[in-house]
Formats: sequence, structure tokens, C-alpha cells
Amino acid sequence: MQSKNPSVIALSTASAVSVTGLAFISPVILLLKNSYQVSSNEVQLTITIYLMAICVSQIFWGPLSNVIGRRKVLIFGAALFSLGGILAALNLAFEIFILLRFLQGIGAAACLSMPRVMLTESYGPEEASRKMSTLLAFMAVFPILSAAFGGLIGEIYGWQMNFLTLFTFGFIVFSINYIYSPETIRNKSNHLNVRTTFLDFRCLFRQSNFLYFSGVSSIQAAFFFSMAGFMPYQFERLGASPTEYGFWFSLTSIGYIIGNILSNRYSIRLGLAQFALLGCCWCFLSITLMFLSEVPLMSMPLTLAFACFMFGLGNGLILANVLVLALSSVERKRIGSASGLLGAMQMLSGAILGSLIVLLGGDQRFWLALTIMLVLSIASILFCYRANV
Repeated sequence: MQSKNPSVIALSTASAVSVTGLAFISPVILLLKNSYQVSSNEVQLTITIYLMAICVSQIFWGPLSNVIGRRKVLIFGAALFSLGGILAALNLAFEIFILLRFLQGIGAAACLSMPRVMLTESYGPEEASRKMSTLLAFMAVFPILSAAFGGLIGEIYGWQMNFLTLFTFGFIVFSINYIYSPETIRNKSNHLNVRTTFLDFRCLFRQSNFLYFSGVSSIQAAFFFSMAGFMPYQFERLGASPTEYGFWFSLTSIGYIIGNILSNRYSIRLGLAQFALLGCCWCFLSITLMFLSEVPLMSMPLTLAFACFMFGLGNGLILANVLVLALSSVERKRIGSASGLLGAMQMLSGAILGSLIVLLGGDQRFWLALTIMLVLSIASILFCYRANV
């Protein structure tokens, strides 16, 4: 029997689909590269095409959910993600494999965008912020497990088992949300009007606070997604195996959970926007700490893992607050479109940043990757400060 409000745990597992589909594959990037005998730029498509699919399809999932409902979009997305996982495990040609990752991304997009809308529709801004922090903290458990065990499973059983695991996870998400996630939209649209959708987007691009907070969210999300692409190379240079990399990089998500817990307790007291600004400054300092892994006497996995932990903590102070602030700054009738656009901006930023870093040689020159991140971190601070003025 369904409850009036959706289960935060059920929505958390759905939200976790997108990051699990990334974090569970990141530790086996080098295994995929060797298996398919492709270059670093080509294997980067495993991440880039996945993020691009999430980016593009989120723009359409939001408006479509205004017509058919949030729940239907959510459970269909979980089914699509699961299907892509089992087909990708068949070890088909690399070109087909990339297409299946695109399919997974389309499903992950629905699972990512709908929970945000459903929480915003079910609760007021402050309560939604607390629920969002709980959701983000809970869903962060999945990247921890993904990073910790993704490399281990890949080394023992082969990277195909990673995709079979994603298939199983997608099926679980489908099942629990089918049972525990009721419909939250009150007034559905009669039909999908493309013109209305683009008018919504035009209005959203004119709202400065939505753009500022979405910009902060996009930059911070892009950091995590791009790190999944170039961090394995740095940990390998520091002497870590895929399994060890998975465990070390999982500290990023542990820090993220702690940051969300702190946000849940103190963000309302300090103010959501001010708390997010504090988190942006924290992330800037944590990226600076990552340079220490290039110093000879401190060039070890533990040094980089600690900096990743600090970065995750700062990320946790930011994301729940800016998501709520961005969606709360728009008219209720445009929340679906706003959520889709916001998610698209996050994934597009992640895909572009990750590909740009690898293209410029950031996979081999770690200092270059960090320099790019530092510049964007300053932009994140300025966006958040400008929204506070």
C-alpha cells in the first residue's frame, strides 16, 4: 500500500543510479582499455557518452513527466538502466558497448531528475532541504560501495561482472520504487507541448538566482564526474591497483555523507545560501591539497585519498542546498522543466570537463587537471557569492 508522500529511501536508491553507473565503472577503466585495446580518449567515451545521455535526456524527461507523471518516468528509467547493464555485459563490439552506455544514461537520467521534483512537490523549501540532504547522504553510500568493490569485482571476475551488478541494482530500484513511490504531481498537462517546454527554458534562463545556483551545482557535480575519469591514472602512478584505487577513492563519498549530515543539521541555522558558499570555499582548499600528491615526500595514495575525502565533505555542504535553492526560485509549474535543465547542466558540465581534461593530457599530467579544477572552483565561489548579494 502506497503512502501519501514518497519514501526517501526509495527515491535515494533511484537517485543513486546515475552515480553508481559511473562509480562502479571508474575502477575498471584501465581493464576496459586493455580488454578493448583502445586509447585513453576512446575509453573515456565510456564515461563521457554516459554523462551526455543523462544530460540530453533529462531535458525531455522533465516535461514528459508533466504529462504522464513522475512515477511512470522513474520506474521506466530504472528498467532502461537495468536493460543496458545486462546487454553491456555481453562483451560486444566497442561501438555497440558505447551505444549501450548511452542507453544506460537515458535510464539513469529519469532516475536522477524525478526524485528531486517529487521531494520539492511533497514538502516546503526548508523541509525539502532536510529531505534532500537525507537523500543525498543516503545515496552517497552507493558510490562508496561502488568504488570500493567495483575494482575488486573487476579484478577477480572481469569487468563484465560489473555490468551484471548494475543490471541487478537497476532491477532492485525498479521494484522498490514501483511499490513505495506514489505519484506526486497534482495537475498533469493534457499533452506534451514542445513550444511550451522551450518557453519554460527561456523563462528559466532569465532567472538569475536559478542560473547562479544551477551554475554552482553544475561545477561541483562536474568535479566528481571528471575525477572518475582521470583519478585512476594518478592512483596507478602512486602504485595503487584497481582494487586499492576503489577503496581509496571511496573516501570521497564518505566525506560527502559527512558533509550532508552537517548540512542537514546546520544549514537552516546559517542559511542555505551562506552554507553553500562555505562549502565552495572548502572545496577550493581541498583541491589545493591534492597538489601534495605531486610532492616527492608526500607522493602516496593516502595523501591524495585524504584530499579527496576533504573534497567530498565540501561537496556535501553544497549540493543539497543549491538544488533546493535553484528549484525553489522558479514557479511551481516550471519545476519539472527546471529539474531537467538543472540535471542536464550538471551532466553536460561533467562530460565536457572530463573529456577536456583527458584531451589536454590531464590523465598524464595531474597538475594540469587540478589547475583546471581550481579555476572552476573560483567561478563556483563567485556564483554563490553573487546569489547571496
